[in-house]
Amino acid sequence: MKPIDAHSRLRQGVYGLGTLKTQPMMLVLAAVGCALLVIVGVSRWGTPSDEFAYWLGAQRLAAGQPLYDQSATLVTPYAYLYPPPLAQVLAPITHFLPDAVYVAAWTVLLLIALLYLGGWSPLRTLALVAWIPVAVELWFRNVHLLIAVLVVLGLRGRPWAFAVGAAIKIAPALGVVYFLSARRWRDALVAAGAGVGILAVSFVLAPGAWRDFVSFAEGAGAGSAGLLPVPFWVRAMAGIILAVVAGRARPRVGELFLVLAITVANPSLFVTALSIPIAIVPLLRSTPPGSALAKIDAGA
Repeated sequence: MKPIDAHSRLRQGVYGLGTLKTQPMMLVLAAVGCALLVIVGVSRWGTPSDEFAYWLGAQRLAAGQPLYDQSATLVTPYAYLYPPPLAQVLAPITHFLPDAVYVAAWTVLLLIALLYLGGWSPLRTLALVAWIPVAVELWFRNVHLLIAVLVVLGLRGRPWAFAVGAAIKIAPALGVVYFLSARRWRDALVAAGAGVGILAVSFVLAPGAWRDFVSFAEGAGAGSAGLLPVPFWVRAMAGIILAVVAGRARPRVGELFLVLAITVANPSLFVTALSIPIAIVPLLRSTPPGSALAKIDAGA
């Protein structure tokens, strides 16, 4: 057998998910996803949701007001619950962009993220919406689809993406743990360095916001809210352990464990957070660094 034949067979085995568009199951899932997307769009997209919390927080920051309501809980409507960087990025835009345009733009951004996760295939993208947490995420328009995109980017040659994700939801910082466990020192250094850089710039620009965030996080008791009545620190420790195990496993298996770790360690574990695991789909359809396919590709 020629090397190219072995290469082709191995690639077909890994990328077989990409051929599902010709199978009945893909069509059924896409039809279900399309119906859910229509229901979500018609029923919810005319009303601001979670994304408006980021916008109101950014407006307060731009106006010199406190970013955090220290009396807010994880279920307080439109409460800003995230580290300061997201609000800092949005703050300058609030000076000229109308609220309605921002809400529409955020919805489009999530749809683009979903298309990316679906490999830019409309059929596969609709099939992803059939996973109920994705439909719920599009209903509430949180940040989890963006986190899923950043996880994929971080595992496919852009380790700095984990730092960006950590600046939004903290849990993607486990990407650094994964790289260290896998002895991918350069990737760990890039991810950690980017994280330190983001933190430093953010703190210099708004030290008071960071002090308020720490105080708010201590008072809010982040993590027992959600599907499981488990404190955040317990889930965070579980996430760290999973990330270490992921780094020692074969790349293909390790990546799946890392996605699970980031999901488990999400500060709040509502149904929307369960949309993060769809990062597994594009990861399965591409080549992990250090895998047999990557080595074959390098020698091709």
